[in-house]
Amino acid sequence: MSFNLMDAAKSLFGNDLVNQASASLGENESGISKALQALIPTTLMSIINKSGSTDGANTIAQLATEQYNTGTLSNLSAVLSDNKEAPSPGFLGSLFNNKSDLINTLIAQFSGVKSSTASSLLSWVAPALLSLIGKHASTNNLTASSLSSWLGEQKNSVQAAVPAGFSLGSIFGESHPAAVKNEPHATHAIQETEGSSSGLSWLVPIFLLIALAAASLYFFKDGCNKKETAAKEDTTLHTMPATPASTPASASGSLDSLGNWEYNLGNITKITLPDGVTLEAGENSTEAKLVHFLQSNETPDSVKGNWFEFTNVRFNTGSASITDASLTQLKNMVAIAKAFPNARFKVGGYTDNTGDEAKNVALSKNRAAAVAKKIVELGAPASSFVGSDGYGSQYPLADNATAEGRAQNRRVSVNVKAK
Repeated sequence: MSFNLMDAAKSLFGNDLVNQASASLGENESGISKALQALIPTTLMSIINKSGSTDGANTIAQLATEQYNTGTLSNLSAVLSDNKEAPSPGFLGSLFNNKSDLINTLIAQFSGVKSSTASSLLSWVAPALLSLIGKHASTNNLTASSLSSWLGEQKNSVQAAVPAGFSLGSIFGESHPAAVKNEPHATHAIQETEGSSSGLSWLVPIFLLIALAAASLYFFKDGCNKKETAAKEDTTLHTMPATPASTPASASGSLDSLGNWEYNLGNITKITLPDGVTLEAGENSTEAKLVHFLQSNETPDSVKGNWFEFTNVRFNTGSASITDASLTQLKNMVAIAKAFPNARFKVGGYTDNTGDEAKNVALSKNRAAAVAKKIVELGAPASSFVGSDGYGSQYPLADNATAEGRAQNRRVSVNVKAK
């Protein structure tokens, strides 16, 4: 009988480990079991999708070998109880393409466990599943390429194991690399079909219908109106935001003498917070936009996030050392956190695309962590800030080909997780 990855994965987490996880994490056993039912196929799908490219396959092969060689499979109980054995955020970021926070949120919502519990389970499950894959690869002398092929064969059974009521669409949707990866194959297949004259014969009636429809539109619709409609459609396409984190007003500004992006903050306005504290800041500032969102009826987006760029937080060149000039805005952030006690924030760091990407990611993580830490040190409730992360050159706001664009992309942002 061929090796079924999904069945083997489920067998790793028996009742004894579920009981241990329940006691260790302070959750009921049914919640832990339900979380694992969704988390196991989700993790395997991420591994399978990532292995679809050459670089991804090499990464998965390396991670799987490392986890297998560390004896993770024979030490699952110890990994769960010893936080020192938990994988680093960089490990999870590499494996899940920086979607681990989203996965934690969806798992928590589906199973009813705390978000922190979902995070702990992910840090436990991911190394175990990689170790299982590493064992199979070692036993069968699989190369990165053959491992990728084998993982692809497991995809259907993994998808079938996703529990009812839990959707992978928001995690592995159209924007996921796996979807992009399949496009060349689809195009190639079409080209091969077109190469055969017999294969095209069934398309002839369709082309005739399309031509007739186009002729009908031409004779029965006013040509001028058509041009106006086409122009409107074109405008809509070109004005769609490139990333959910970008806000057009926040990008307005210019380069300063040091090459930093100086935002156009607009007119100085007074911002009255719910607790009566008044801030003075520009109408285009982080403070103004953030307070407006927190006071609105808009629900935080748990998938794309509600990101607001800090308009006056900067660092000494090449470091995570925050400049003194940044403290004014960070102190305002303290006041906002106090005035909205139910709000929860996450800080994100970003860089331009120059230099080594691994170093960029590390720098962006350090900067985001430094900002979150400084805000708490200045007096914000520690519970208000639920995390920080760095994304390197991912999610640019502007074109990295220009100095202006690179300056805009070097930034730190705050995401509203709850309000």
